[in-house]
Amino acid sequence: MQMAGQRQVVIRRAVARVLLFDRFDRVLMFHAADPSEPTRAPWWYLPGGGIDPGESPEQAARRELFEETGIEAAELGPVVLERGAVRFRFAGRDFEQDEWHVFGRLIGHAPVVGGATDPEAAAVAAHRWWAHGDLSTTPDLVYPPGLAGLVGRLLREGPPPTPWRSRGSEVSTTQDVTPAPTDRP
Repeated sequence: MQMAGQRQVVIRRAVARVLLFDRFDRVLMFHAADPSEPTRAPWWYLPGGGIDPGESPEQAARRELFEETGIEAAELGPVVLERGAVRFRFAGRDFEQDEWHVFGRLIGHAPVVGGATDPEAAAVAAHRWWAHGDLSTTPDLVYPPGLAGLVGRLLREGPPPTPWRSRGSEVSTTQDVTPAPTDRP
């Protein structure tokens, strides 16, 4: 519990997320809930996690994908979206992170069996391969905001020559993402 006058520490980090598509153009997502806030609505999010020192976003995406799913047979890259200053609360802690979203294609078929080496696995209730149409019409909470638009644009046009960019809680629709500079961790 935070006492009056105390400042909450914000954990800042760099994160790689994977937009992993299967042969049917469905994207893999995890369904999670915050165990510290049982009344908070659950949400869907992309696989991924922290970028370790010396890792590129693509390297972190590959490591995190394996840790969370057991999937190794995937072509990953390039980075298609950069999101800066993403703020959220999880497990009683405040986070602010910069995110690099990496495009990926599953090679063949691979069951999602991971999670054993992922410390956040306890929050994951399920996984699902989402078709664009289902993602566009779901009433469920989905992160990042505007993901359906991003998925639709990737399926129509393929990965962009330079990553799209959004900041904070801005909705990352196809209309408001802009080319990003090439600086990376």
